[in-house]
Amino acid sequence: MPALLARAIAEFRPDAVLVELAQMAQYLPFAGGVPTVLTDHEAGCPANTRTGLGRWGDRRDRRLWNAFVHTQYPRAALLQALTPEDANALATALGRPVEVRPPVFMVPAEPVTPGAAPPRALFLGDYSHAPNPEAATRLAREVLPALRAAAPDCELWLAGVHSERIADLRAHPGVRVVGFVPDLATLFGQVRLLLAPVWSGGGFRMKGLAALAHGLPVVTNALGARGIDVPAAARRVAETPAAMAQAALEWLQSPALAAKAGAAAFAFARQNVSPRGVAALQIARIQSLLAQQRR
Repeated sequence: MPALLARAIAEFRPDAVLVELAQMAQYLPFAGGVPTVLTDHEAGCPANTRTGLGRWGDRRDRRLWNAFVHTQYPRAALLQALTPEDANALATALGRPVEVRPPVFMVPAEPVTPGAAPPRALFLGDYSHAPNPEAATRLAREVLPALRAAAPDCELWLAGVHSERIADLRAHPGVRVVGFVPDLATLFGQVRLLLAPVWSGGGFRMKGLAALAHGLPVVTNALGARGIDVPAAARRVAETPAAMAQAALEWLQSPALAAKAGAAAFAFARQNVSPRGVAALQIARIQSLLAQQRR
């Protein structure tokens, strides 16, 4: 990588080098004096925090990551994180400003139609990532029974890779484990809302952003909602299983209200989740770095 970077900088002569993810910070010293922008995705801690070596191994791994962050991150001319929460955490840890670069999602040309779907709620994720099987289990055991008490035909679909890790949830009435679905639009088009609270983990919840971008309303909790402000017309935030069920029932029991919420979700996504907007923000920051360098 250092040799490839040196060649790329010599031949391409970039004005700036954009670096994504904590692991890539190790290459910041090889930017050849070009201003660097490091965008952190996990607040200095990659998602996989279990080493498989027990508590001693996990503690040692955390110490090493902490040393890595404090050694490599300061080399960047500009630091960014994906959410205000992560930016604040990094700024406190490193004692320097950290900007927010919002996540971006390609908004489809046409939204799905949640009002036309049966009364189904969806949860999706990679079930090898601990917060996802935890959330799926709590939804199946604590939230779905409350939904079915009011709407007996309601279903909870659980989609995503490594679904064998939640296969036992099929035993719960109304649960369908659909596994990996290659086309998000097809999946979102078969449900009325995304039910996506989480009770552990950090970072940004891309599943919620994906649903909104497709015109699917979302019910989540405060941790699941972190990272982006969404109007209540498109996303409901509740903490207890009973409150989540109540928030979801309004859309599950009324196709018209679900359709209205889906339209609000799609309108929000088109206005706020824009590749063009994020690109413009990034260019402005690069121009500011170049101006500082000239001074």
